[in-house]
Amino acid sequence: ALTSAASALRASGVIARGENALEALSRATHLVFDKTGTLTGGRLEIRRVVPVNDCEPEHALAVAAALQQYSGHPVAGAFAGIEPARGMTPLGQRVGAGIEGAREGSRFRIGSESYCRKLAPDLPSPPLEPLYWVAVCEENRALAWVGLSDPLRPEAVAVVEEAVQAGLQVELLTGDSSAQGPELAAQLGISTVNTGMQPEQKMQHVRQLQSAGAVVAMVGDGLNDAPVLALADASFAVAGATDLARTEADFVIAGGDLRQVPYTWRKARQCRRIIKQNLGWALCYNLAAIPLAACGLVPPWAAALGMSCSSLLVVLNSLRLNGRPRET
Repeated sequence: ALTSAASALRASGVIARGENALEALSRATHLVFDKTGTLTGGRLEIRRVVPVNDCEPEHALAVAAALQQYSGHPVAGAFAGIEPARGMTPLGQRVGAGIEGAREGSRFRIGSESYCRKLAPDLPSPPLEPLYWVAVCEENRALAWVGLSDPLRPEAVAVVEEAVQAGLQVELLTGDSSAQGPELAAQLGISTVNTGMQPEQKMQHVRQLQSAGAVVAMVGDGLNDAPVLALADASFAVAGATDLARTEADFVIAGGDLRQVPYTWRKARQCRRIIKQNLGWALCYNLAAIPLAACGLVPPWAAALGMSCSSLLVVLNSLRLNGRPRET
């Protein structure tokens, strides 16, 4: 049954890296989403640049592009068409926070407000406009706030609605500390939202849910999602996910369509029902047939035929999983 279900998923563009994850997914009570690149398209665009300390916007963008060229985060794509400042040497990357580099004897950072404020204490609060804001700063000097937008995936609303109607508790965990997280959650009808979450905080939140008896399915794509994807009872990596996220996830959605998440959940539920049917049939058949065979009331040829038919019935019942489950 597990093999048939995994085969059907593979034909639909979902790679099941562990068949046992289907059993965990069938019992899921919570469906937890990352935001950037998961519920959104991950194709961020620069909408606004707010210079700080009389910095030229072009200079701030060039510094940002020079730092982001060493990153695989979706934010880096927004700066792909900008000429980077020359001479930038990467110093390191803090997952879920930002990137640091050095140029002409000075350190530079791009990332979250708290991460950049440690290098430039004069960094002001981000503008109130509901964009995804990243700070750009030099050592002891803030340079600019860059406002990015990331459109919602067109299928995201239907996916969340279907999950809620199926009885799953849907939550949003995001490292974005801006107003975009709550705004997006309101659009989707997600009541539980946690913003500004570092990878270890995401893991702690999932552990708390599991300690309370929840079975957690996690959907993510980024480098900072890899630890929590490994921790969750069942996990999905969407198309475009980092290699590490794909490695840690139980299911990889090759086509990037989020509708494959509830489809995989339905397939896992169908698989569990069929396993129960097979076990129930085997139990009833053996309870009836073994006493008859032990008493010599069944000739050997009939026993062999009955056992073969029983096995064939189980296989045929399991092969029903190769079709798409009935919509609910």
